[in-house]
Amino acid sequence: HNKHTCIQVGPFTLQGLFLRRQKEASADFSNFFANNILTSKNMWNTILTDTSTLPEFQNVFSRQLKKFLQFDLFGTTISPGEKKFEQSSKSATANLGNHVGVLHDYVDKTLELETSFRTKMEAMTSRQFERVLHPIFEEDELTLILSGAALGFIAGFIQQCISTGQLTLPGWAIVFRLWKKIPFF
Repeated sequence: HNKHTCIQVGPFTLQGLFLRRQKEASADFSNFFANNILTSKNMWNTILTDTSTLPEFQNVFSRQLKKFLQFDLFGTTISPGEKKFEQSSKSATANLGNHVGVLHDYVDKTLELETSFRTKMEAMTSRQFERVLHPIFEEDELTLILSGAALGFIAGFIQQCISTGQLTLPGWAIVFRLWKKIPFF
């Protein structure tokens, strides 16, 4: 446990169950992201189709292609004409998506994102871990708090009614008979 997020009350240590299960949650989170979000297929699709990444990728590809196609012959640099070079570069990047599929398994295996994510998340302090995952739950936080408050109120009300005798619970025989009448699908 990360002591700075645990509260010691006598012999009891208070800590959220989610943070106590950090190792399991890290494994699930990293598995989901590595196998559904940050896959080679998704990354290449973004690189080759997203308007915020494609122009930069085209620039990088063009620079590297130019370096590859240029060569020196007796002190003279030989390279294709600028117009032909631009056409070749654009054609290559436009068709690249049809050919990178053979790389996906290799890239996914080599990057080992799931292992990397899991290891880094398990090494986080509870505070860091909570900050990574808190935005996921933040949208529904008020609903969770109000639901918990309502359930707590109902449980407390029933407990109060039982303790004052205003509510009595049926015996086990009645509960068992009622249970048997519930249709299960």
